[in-house]
Amino acid sequence: MNDSAQAMVTDAPRRSGRERRQAESIYADARLAEKKKMAAMNDSKSSDRSVRYRKRKAEDDDEEEDDEDEKGRLEIFSDEEEEEEVVVNSDRVKPTISRRREWNSLGTSRVQGSLIENQADNIRSAFVSIDGETLYRDYSYYSHFDDEFRRYISLDWDAPGALAAAQKSLVAEQGQQSISLERIFHRNSSISQVPYHADMMPCYDYFAESIQSYTSLESFKIVNFNLPQSPWLERSILPVLEQNMNLTALQLSNCFLSADDLTSLTKFVDGNETLSSLNISHTNIQSESTVKALAKALKKHPALRSVNLTYCLFAGGSKMMDKLLVACKKCESLEIGHQDFDSENVAVVAKFLAKKHSLTSFSLVGASVDNDNKKLLSDALMQNKTIEKLCLHSNQLQLPAVIRGTKKAMKALSRLTHLDLSFNKLSLSGAKSMAKFLAEEDSKLISLVMMKNNLTSKGANVLLSSVKKNTTLQHLDLSQNWITDKSVPAVIDLLKNNSTLFTFNLSGNKGLKTVEKRARRGRYVFADGRYRYDESHARPQVDGGRTKIVKDALFDTTSLESIISSNHTCAVFMSGFNHNDSYEETIRKINALDANEGRKIRLKIALARYANDVKKGVTDLLDPHSFDDFSLELMPFLLEMLQEAIGFNGFGNDVVTGWMKVRDKDKTSPYARKVYAKSLSLLFDTIKSWQTLPLLFARGPGDFCFDVPAHTDVKAKKKKKPHKRKKFGDEEDGDDDAWVPKGARKTGKYDINPETGKWEYIPPPFY
Repeated sequence: MNDSAQAMVTDAPRRSGRERRQAESIYADARLAEKKKMAAMNDSKSSDRSVRYRKRKAEDDDEEEDDEDEKGRLEIFSDEEEEEEVVVNSDRVKPTISRRREWNSLGTSRVQGSLIENQADNIRSAFVSIDGETLYRDYSYYSHFDDEFRRYISLDWDAPGALAAAQKSLVAEQGQQSISLERIFHRNSSISQVPYHADMMPCYDYFAESIQSYTSLESFKIVNFNLPQSPWLERSILPVLEQNMNLTALQLSNCFLSADDLTSLTKFVDGNETLSSLNISHTNIQSESTVKALAKALKKHPALRSVNLTYCLFAGGSKMMDKLLVACKKCESLEIGHQDFDSENVAVVAKFLAKKHSLTSFSLVGASVDNDNKKLLSDALMQNKTIEKLCLHSNQLQLPAVIRGTKKAMKALSRLTHLDLSFNKLSLSGAKSMAKFLAEEDSKLISLVMMKNNLTSKGANVLLSSVKKNTTLQHLDLSQNWITDKSVPAVIDLLKNNSTLFTFNLSGNKGLKTVEKRARRGRYVFADGRYRYDESHARPQVDGGRTKIVKDALFDTTSLESIISSNHTCAVFMSGFNHNDSYEETIRKINALDANEGRKIRLKIALARYANDVKKGVTDLLDPHSFDDFSLELMPFLLEMLQEAIGFNGFGNDVVTGWMKVRDKDKTSPYARKVYAKSLSLLFDTIKSWQTLPLLFARGPGDFCFDVPAHTDVKAKKKKKPHKRKKFGDEEDGDDDAWVPKGARKTGKYDINPETGKWEYIPPPFY
């Protein structure tokens, strides 16, 4: 609306009726014109967006066509229709990758009225997955236009991403010796498997065709993929595996194998002679004949050493379980278990362990162990003489359970090198028994995993005091327990007095805090007629347990000596991030390096000098006079170290995290300039205050250091008298023939000859 129209409306009440109506009419016309203008602008914007979208999509299609033309293959694949074009140079057609929004729309439908159930079933039947109803999210809403109740059905949040990532994996290039299709899902994810859809079939076919010519495979792995229905595995994958005579590892885990697929796989294992590792975990075998055939194939296999049957439910109960266990008695490693195992199955496992076999590693996962079976299992492990790696995972055990406190039990189980008791319960009395087990002189335990065992701080203190004295344990996992800041002194004491522990996992213990109390500034208060700053309300930051562990045991920046005396061998994992001024994750990476202790100390000193937030105790490190006693041989290394900072010029690239990764790329940033200026200033102050600086310019072989007292005045040497030149003709002068006047030319030169006009060599004059 223009200014004249606005003015007319403003002045309308002061005019006559006719003039007022005329002004209001002009105002209404102006408003209508403004609305039309805004509508036209919105239409043009939406049109521009649609044009840009079509243009960008056309450019993407052109790029895909160019890339496929170079490789000799082309295909146009969409959700609406599928068209395949075969290029003369190649028989394989590579499908394009569907975008995530296409997968979202593919499983979406809005239904209403009596058609809700039928259309919902049609949508669900389009996808196949063991996750069932969790693959979809259904919610209803009320439409205010037609006042009808509607329902909206679409894929779960995690499913479209899993489908898009699966497509990329299927069409990606694979190695000639190892093939891997694996999709790892977070523990909080709503799905645990990539679902199968009919539109995924071209990608699966492309994957199968791309490996048909492989003949040197050593490993084949597919994990968490819902494979196409039978007979895709039998026709497309197993023939490829049969022609590879060097195949040693086969893993088809959580692949939703059908009964026909399992029958074909059993026949392949029966005819194979090279496999040493077989993993078909998360597979239900619902036919007794298939279980018998699998047991027969495992028993007669000449090279099989490792079998993984975790979360596999077998038909036939304990009878079929016994057949499978007997078939695996010549193996070295066996993993078995399911949450639906009854007490009879667990009893069969315990009796099998008490017999003679060749197992050195055994895992019982998911099966619930009652009190009767706990005693059977404990007695079986005491009788066993071969098992060195034991895993009892998610068995609802009250630990230490199978590890009794008697001397006989301790001695029998002292052969164990790896012990995993995760997802059970460890009380204070159980912690005392475990501490006694670790304190045994004959203990050979290298790895101890006690994740999510409801371990309290009291139990942790008892356990850590025993670990401090242990000299064989290298890996300790106490993650996801109930450990609080009360166990921090015990952890610090362990890290200061134990040099054999390499990894220590404390992640997931919510009681271990980074900051106990945040820093608080003072505030201005009004008193005596004016505002003044009151510092009584201020308080410094109080570090939490995690920060104390890092600062007191791993990265003590009080002085150079405290950094050197810190623990440099144990990588402590707590949160995986650098919080405040603790630099927790960076210190973990430094300690985990496969390097000598000197390089780790050098990295920590560089981190302490140039860290932004390290304030406590850094003044001693930055004092140039602290280097006065350094020997001459060490000074070049010290001057070099003063200029180093993690993340700059390639120094410490293997330990940089987060914001440190950007520093080396952008050397013109304000922080980079600040670091360089600080480095130059520190270098200048150190050289300026160094008392033995003149020794760098003294002559000598340089392989030893002179002991020069500080502030010593060096006396100037007396100048020798100039040598008196002998006169020409003296008898003692032996250089008369070689005498040349002062300033005379001693060498020849090239010059133009005035007679010939050419360049010629003119010898020096003879005197």
